[in-house]
Amino acid sequence: MANVTRVGIDTVFEFIGPDGRPAPVSVELGYRADDPHAVAMTFRMGDNATTWLMSRDLLANGMVHGSGDGDVRLRPFTARMAILELYSDEDHAVFHVPVGGLQAFLNSTYDVVPPGRESDFLDIDSALRSLFGQ
Repeated sequence: MANVTRVGIDTVFEFIGPDGRPAPVSVELGYRADDPHAVAMTFRMGDNATTWLMSRDLLANGMVHGSGDGDVRLRPFTARMAILELYSDEDHAVFHVPVGGLQAFLNSTYDVVPPGRESDFLDIDSALRSLFGQ
């Protein structure tokens, strides 16, 4: 795709430490029309940054009903807050996520790629050529 449309925001989540105390974490949410199913979340703590890719649908569903049963899980907590859990082989991180900001971000991605129209934005031939080194 020659013209890639991107959406991004910077926000703050609360990391819930093992002792239960919250600590603010800067998070950049990013979305690209050429990867229409994925949302990138880059977590910044001091000089460290870690990026996780997750399903846009998982985020949308997780705020309402709870979603995810693998490395990424999101579920409602209060009317204004959701709980995001990230699992790796060695760690488990829990974050409180403001629902209003996440919904506003998702709405901006829907302006770029409407739900159910993701396949219109995929270039399967290019992806296959790249995968097979052609």
